[in-house]
Amino acid sequence: MRFHPRHYILIIVILALGVFNFYRSRHLRPQPASSQPGVSVTHTVPPESAAAWSAFDKVAALRDAADAQFQPALQALQQQIETTQPPSAATDVDGCKTWLMFYRQSVLHPSSDPTWHTRSTQHLNTCMKTHQDSGQ
Repeated sequence: MRFHPRHYILIIVILALGVFNFYRSRHLRPQPASSQPGVSVTHTVPPESAAAWSAFDKVAALRDAADAQFQPALQALQQQIETTQPPSAATDVDGCKTWLMFYRQSVLHPSSDPTWHTRSTQHLNTCMKTHQDSGQ
C-alpha cells in the first residue's frame, strides 16, 4: 500500500494530538481544595417562616425513621405551616413537605422505577441546604 501525502498529514495530526494530550495530562496542576467554590446560601429565610423551616428540618432528619417517630414530627410541621402568617411565607415549606411525602412513598412502596426516589432525595437535600423549594 502506497501512502499519499494526505495520509502522512493525517498521521502527523494524530501523533500531534496524542503528544499534546500526553503533555497536558502530565502538566495539569491539581486545584487546591480552598479554591473550589463552596456551597453558599443566597436565599434568606423570612423570620415568619423560620419556625416552620425548623420543624421541616426535624421531619427531614426523621424521613427514614419508623412511623411512630415520623408522624408526630410531620403533624408538628403541618401545624407550623398552618400557623405561619402570612400563609404565603410557608409556600416553600409546604412544597418541600410534598417532596418529603414523595420520598416516604418511594421508600414504603418501592417500585421498579427508582426515578422518584432519586428525584425526591435530591430535592429534599436542596430544601434542607437552602430552605427554599427549588420547584423541580
